[in-house]
Amino acid sequence: MFAQNAAVFFSVDCVLVPGRSLSRLVEERLGLSGASGVHESGQSDDAERWRGIPEKALHTQLAGLPVVPGVAETTQWCWNNGLVPIVSSLTWTPIGAHLAERFGFHSYSGRFLDAMNGRFTGRAGAPVTPADQIEFVLRRADELGVEPTDCAAVGACPTDGPLFDTVGLGIAFNAPPDVRARATTYVEGEDLRAVIPALERLTVSRV
Repeated sequence: MFAQNAAVFFSVDCVLVPGRSLSRLVEERLGLSGASGVHESGQSDDAERWRGIPEKALHTQLAGLPVVPGVAETTQWCWNNGLVPIVSSLTWTPIGAHLAERFGFHSYSGRFLDAMNGRFTGRAGAPVTPADQIEFVLRRADELGVEPTDCAAVGACPTDGPLFDTVGLGIAFNAPPDVRARATTYVEGEDLRAVIPALERLTVSRV
């Protein structure tokens, strides 16, 4: 096994889960009024609709949602080959936390959603922007003692473009042409393990 000395930042929407707004889907399933993607609306009162919702209800919904096949196997491959898998997202932090714990990611980013005594309070941090995501990548790479240019990002949405510009290897996964144009390479497939051959570039570069 390699020592961990590079990181891979995985976006959530269209990469770990099908569809372009997991936060919107979860809010709709929870019956929250005016549900919209957390990074789509960006309103300061977005979190208010979460007031009183049990944390358990969120985890129940997340556990029942489909995910892209091969997520757990891909994260395990990363760990076995010296790469640290990380969730990079604009969505609510409890969603990123759930995915990280469920599939073995090192850590996660996202917009803070406050909870107390097992229920969400309706308070939240400021909306996360692509610029915040870049800051997260730079900070996490520094904490891991690696250079951002030695890391990779796997994304599919236009908001992932700045991440591709920040790391050394940008992988567009089932992405539209405009996103592919920002990436180093692109991969098509129904299983996340399809990105492993591209990620092998990071392991070969250290041999």
